[in-house]
Amino acid sequence: MINYKPYDQRTPDTQYNDLLKNIKDHGKDKVPIHARLDENKKTGHQNSKETTGGILSYNLENGFPLLTCRNLRKPFFGAIGELVAFINGASSIDDFEKYGCPRLFWEQWVTKEKCEVWGLPEGELGSGSYGSSLAKFHTREKGKTFNQVKALMQQIKNMPFLRTHILSTWNPPYSMGDPDQGIKREVVVAPCHGNFVHFVLFEETKEIEMTHTQRSADVPVGLQFNIAEWCALGMMVSHIIGYKFTKYTHFISNPHFYDVQKESVDKILERDVRPFPTVELMPQKNVTRLEDFRPEDFVLTDDYDPHPYFKIPTPV
Repeated sequence: MINYKPYDQRTPDTQYNDLLKNIKDHGKDKVPIHARLDENKKTGHQNSKETTGGILSYNLENGFPLLTCRNLRKPFFGAIGELVAFINGASSIDDFEKYGCPRLFWEQWVTKEKCEVWGLPEGELGSGSYGSSLAKFHTREKGKTFNQVKALMQQIKNMPFLRTHILSTWNPPYSMGDPDQGIKREVVVAPCHGNFVHFVLFEETKEIEMTHTQRSADVPVGLQFNIAEWCALGMMVSHIIGYKFTKYTHFISNPHFYDVQKESVDKILERDVRPFPTVELMPQKNVTRLEDFRPEDFVLTDDYDPHPYFKIPTPV
């Protein structure tokens, strides 16, 4: 699994704060899609600051990268529920809830009005969403879909030395669409994270490292959960194959924050950075497939010492 250093030997990690400060100091102004919507005209949201290219790299012996700038103990398990729902091919808010993902994670994004824009039923994320792409990727063979999760684990088992242990939530025809080609976009929110997930195995030492590429990151809110949930996937894979999970690297193509989050960003940057906690994976039953994990299989120990939680606004 993960061989953690004792808590008092862990070094506080400033990478996330450095990224936020870089956006604040050097980010370029941009009017995002949220600010262009009529429904948001009276919210005070008009702008965002963003950069291109960001890297956060974590040696896991230094602790699990659950940020300490605000208390994420409770929502951490909700984020794991979201990940588990993705892995199981869930594409509706009702299905997400069954796997332990709170409705509040998605309810503002899948309203009747927002879903109707893309011709989808209320509460449905669409065929281009995370779960559909991972477990039900459409193929050129009519009526057949491809389960990336199942294929990944089978390939790792049979040929661990390959460099193609990859998952992707980005399905261009459905995530983007193109009317000129007669292809309709079929997703309410184009997948922001999990876009390119790569596992690298080292057979000799029985170690696994993981990289994750994220298209778009709301750094003050979404990124905090994205780091934790995809790193948790690395723990799940390593548990099944019996390898030690040693390194997690998170690439971000478009890190940004919104004008309505500026006070929250300042508040985060004023707080001291504390060591990362210990997260253990202790399945409640014998687990042989990624699809069988649940949020309650994860244990966040008492060495998590975050600052108090506060709510950060997020444009919808």
